[in-house]
Amino acid sequence: MSKVHINWEGNMKFVGADDSGIAIPMDAAEIYGGQGQGVRPMELMLMSLGGCTGIEVTHILNKMRVTFDELKIEVTGNRVEDHPKVFGDIQVIYRFTGENVPVEKVNKALQLAEQVYCSAANMMNKVAKITYSFEINGTVHEYQPKQDAN
Repeated sequence: MSKVHINWEGNMKFVGADDSGIAIPMDAAEIYGGQGQGVRPMELMLMSLGGCTGIEVTHILNKMRVTFDELKIEVTGNRVEDHPKVFGDIQVIYRFTGENVPVEKVNKALQLAEQVYCSAANMMNKVAKITYSFEINGTVHEYQPKQDAN
C-alpha cells in the first residue's frame, strides 16, 4: 500500500512526503494566493507521468542491453475549460542521446512502459488522451503503439 503525508505550511503551501521522508513542496497558482514556493499539484501529475514512464523505459532498455548517454523527457498537458479542469490531452516526448540507440528497441520499450508497466500512464489515459514521441540524437522518430490483435 502506498501512503503519503501532506502538511500545510501556511498560506497555500503544502509539503508532501512519502514514508521514506522524501518531501516535495507544493503551492497554488498566484491567482489563488500561491507564492511560488512549490510545484503546482497538476504539474506534479505531469512529472509523475514522465517519471513513471521514464523509469519503465530505462529499466526495459537496460534489460535489452541498450545504453544511452542522456534521456530528457518533456511532458505537456492541456487542461479542459470547465471544472474540474482535468487534462484533456497530454504529450510526452523522450529525447535520447548516445551511440547506437536502436529505434526499434526504444519503440518496444515505450510500448511496454505506456501500455503495460507504468501505472501512472494507465491511470491517466482513462481521463486524458496521451500521445508519445521520441527523438534519438535530435532525429524525430514516429512512435508506433502496439496494436491489439482483435
